Amino acid sequence: MSNVNISKLKGIVGDAYVIDSPSEMAKYLKGQGKPGVVVLPGNTSEVSNIVKAANEQNVKLAVGGAVVDTQGLSGGIAMVMSRMDRILEMDKQNLVAIVEPGLLHKEFLLKVMEAGLNFPPEPFEVETSSIGGCFAIGDCDSKSFEYGPTRAFLLGFEMVLPTGEILDIGNKCIKNVSGLDFIHFAVGSQGTFGIFTKLLVKLLPPPEARRAVVGTFTSMHKANAAFNTLIKRNVHPTRMNLINAAYAKDALPGTEGQLVIIDLQGFKESGKNIANEIAAVLTLGGGTDVKIIEDGAEYDQVINGWLKVRAGFNAKPARTVEFTVGPMKMPQALTQLEALTGDLGAYPGVIVEGLLGYVGLALPEGTDKLDLATKVNKLAMSLGGGMKGLLGHKLKAEVYNDAEMWQQTTGLLRELRQQFDPKGILNPGVSLEA
Repeated sequence: MSNVNISKLKGIVGDAYVIDSPSEMAKYLKGQGKPGVVVLPGNTSEVSNIVKAANEQNVKLAVGGAVVDTQGLSGGIAMVMSRMDRILEMDKQNLVAIVEPGLLHKEFLLKVMEAGLNFPPEPFEVETSSIGGCFAIGDCDSKSFEYGPTRAFLLGFEMVLPTGEILDIGNKCIKNVSGLDFIHFAVGSQGTFGIFTKLLVKLLPPPEARRAVVGTFTSMHKANAAFNTLIKRNVHPTRMNLINAAYAKDALPGTEGQLVIIDLQGFKESGKNIANEIAAVLTLGGGTDVKIIEDGAEYDQVINGWLKVRAGFNAKPARTVEFTVGPMKMPQALTQLEALTGDLGAYPGVIVEGLLGYVGLALPEGTDKLDLATKVNKLAMSLGGGMKGLLGHKLKAEVYNDAEMWQQTTGLLRELRQQFDPKGILNPGVSLEA
């Protein structure tokens, strides 16, 4: 990055918000790339002008809330959105908020709770995830069975496009789209179609009560059998999660065995009856130390333990394999999976989100990820599911020996990205094809 470029950036945001000392830059960065400068814009106009400057100089630019992933960013600009961290409006009557993207997700959750409202999506990484990142990643979390996917909570946004132009779309109405839904089209684009500068998010009334049911099992199969019993009995809590022994120790220190965490958000009296039924099913299914948790601080400890495990899993995508099947197909899936991996209880980490039919594996060192993923994909497809994401689509194309299907998908993604970003400026390390 030349001094001329740095001078121009200082002219946009001020000297204090342009950092080019490697030691000072380090706290804002993760990954192996070495950007030339970190810049912290304070408003939409500054973001727009930075992007325009990057275009003029043909300089790559990556963006993040509190920390920027520097993959593919050599000598470019790392844009950190942490100064843009305000809640611009909290409209309790219409159950919406207008938020700047750099506000930390966990801080937004606290502010929403203080206002007597609810924002269900979980932070992707507990300490560093921002609200902008929440929608830029757009992942589904384990509460999606009840609340819907993350994208359902975005009603509109202001975005700086890769050319520096500003797009403003959406309104406070739930029904505000006819035809192509571009609002949700932008969710999950990981900053490749543009940079969020304001987000109009949907909120919900708070649940009347929050409680959890926890228990341990000697095997994942017994725990999952209890999940299937609950589903057969039409018991559908907010989330129904299972983590193996290695992860259980991280979630709740001192735990021995495979840990079940069932979250119940809803009404006081009916929730109490459902919690008792769940506890009985877990106990009859072989669960031990089964406990209903109603104390707020203890409930938070359990859920925060789950979030810690999930964040650790999310932080190492190169060492994970994820797939889905129908929830009632999970017994066959786990049995067949163990034929490929060995004892799942002894694995470095296994996550099961029972209501979503989701399994995540943290792989041991030395595992050939692609080889295992190929085998797991065939397993999942045989049960009506598949690998998660575009990797799953690629492996499915290989199973069908349909190279054209994969080429058409990746070609469309490349064309869309090029239409938005002709020079390939934004987030060069992000591949929408993998």
